Amino acid sequence: MTKSETKLLVGIGILILLIDIFLLKIWVADIEPNIFMSNGISFPRFITIGINLLIAIILYFIKKRYSILFVINAIVCPLLFTLFWNSWLDNHPFDYSEFSFTNDNRNFVLHIEKNPDGVSLREIQKNSMDYNLTLYYGEYEKIGDSLKLSLRFLNNDQYKIEKDSLIMRNRIMYIFENKLIGFPESPFEIKLTKKE
Repeated sequence: MTKSETKLLVGIGILILLIDIFLLKIWVADIEPNIFMSNGISFPRFITIGINLLIAIILYFIKKRYSILFVINAIVCPLLFTLFWNSWLDNHPFDYSEFSFTNDNRNFVLHIEKNPDGVSLREIQKNSMDYNLTLYYGEYEKIGDSLKLSLRFLNNDQYKIEKDSLIMRNRIMYIFENKLIGFPESPFEIKLTKKE
């Protein structure tokens, strides 16, 4: 192989590496990994290995010297993917806040998670086998100084609501200045106590 052919091969290798970095960063950002996705990293790594080996096999019959780039890339891509995955987890750590409140002599806990974003509303039943009975679950979004909670009622036959309607099943609630607004069983704002 001549010097110019070697330079061309190295240049193509660097270009492939830059494309890998760009595409893998976008792929990881699209997945938005969290600590609960323990198996989520294996499948994409196998895909990157498979794609690169398939391209290497095809190029072996067309241009043998370029196929080695994709064999090397089959090793580099999973390592880059793992690096970007771990970097995402470091920059987007799991975090949660918990608030408690009482209503009608019953105790409740509001659990708000970050990465993955989610919210659940549970009733604490100390005499029950379950102890925590999840009533609502869903998502939230930050709007100014408040959180908008979009929740769905879980109908598990252990908890009865007065009105069995769609309005009661899908509920929008808000948290503003440590107060819960829109709780279906109270027309008033409910003071929340943040649990440490």
